[in-house]
Amino acid sequence: MCMPTNKKPEASTLVSSVGDASSSSAAILANNAYNNSTRPTKDETKHIKAVTSTHSDHVRNSNYDLLWFLGPALICYALNTSIAPIYAIGIARIISTRLTLTLHYLFFDKDNYLNKLPQKQLEREGDDYLVGTVLHMYAQIPLQLLFPAMFFSDLSVIGISAKRALISHILLVEPLYYFAHRWLHIPENMKSMHGFHHLSISTLPSTSLVQNFNEHFVYIAVFGPAFFAPFVLYGEMHWTIIGAYLVLFDLINAYGHMNIKYRHPIFTSKYSPFQYLFYTPEFHLGHHAFFRANYALFMPIWDHMFGSWREYKKTDTDKLLPADQQDFVFIGHNAGLAHFLTCPEWDVYA
Repeated sequence: MCMPTNKKPEASTLVSSVGDASSSSAAILANNAYNNSTRPTKDETKHIKAVTSTHSDHVRNSNYDLLWFLGPALICYALNTSIAPIYAIGIARIISTRLTLTLHYLFFDKDNYLNKLPQKQLEREGDDYLVGTVLHMYAQIPLQLLFPAMFFSDLSVIGISAKRALISHILLVEPLYYFAHRWLHIPENMKSMHGFHHLSISTLPSTSLVQNFNEHFVYIAVFGPAFFAPFVLYGEMHWTIIGAYLVLFDLINAYGHMNIKYRHPIFTSKYSPFQYLFYTPEFHLGHHAFFRANYALFMPIWDHMFGSWREYKKTDTDKLLPADQQDFVFIGHNAGLAHFLTCPEWDVYA
């Protein structure tokens, strides 16, 4: 599951970034996700074609995903280390991700009616959104062997370890991510890594997990201090806290990619501290629109401090007909379990 492959399509099917409705600068300006008063100008998007074209032909071979998922079990058996924490964390993250996608589909954008995500994006994200989760399962194996106390300390440390992880996230992960994210936006790094994530202009919750393969290692280094730093300082941590942190991280990251409007004054008023301490989906949509703004992870204060914050408002879709009044209706026959597993409520990519 973790190894990407890039095969060059035949000439007749080759699609440049200009032809890919999910990634071209023209699409960014025309996309219904962008409000006329805040959408980027042509000058602001002229660099996007060069960045995204590097990744627009990416295709990953997903035929061996199950084998990649089972790989950690064989390695743990060979190295005589515990398999339970690795799969407990991995499966919990997969379930939470799938549940988030289902709820987003049911309650926010049923049948892809509001955001009109292109099929190419759905196929790309369907192939790649679990790569990072499985890669982290492999990364956990050497950490368990090298630092067993980081995973298997006494259960009594769980409560205090949770507090330490939260503090480490705020003091270490948030600033590290901000500067790493800006580094990823250097043109060379965008072309080699981060541009793959930015192929998705209108986002899904799973867009938060879709990265270039090499970029996942950057994020392991950036997010790891949330639990590695407390372990170094205090010599104790527990795998349940690491798992809870990763699941919660995935959920909050997915929230930022939900492509919805949420404008409660507690997050939008300049007098509210939450405007600086916790982001909204529109804040991160602004990053996908402008590329060079709103770099912060979950705390916009870093963009306010370094002058990269920019207001962004998703366009109103209130004038559209309700989703249940669409002109096109798909009717299918029930074919048992196989049919159920391809229903969009279960698998939005099917």
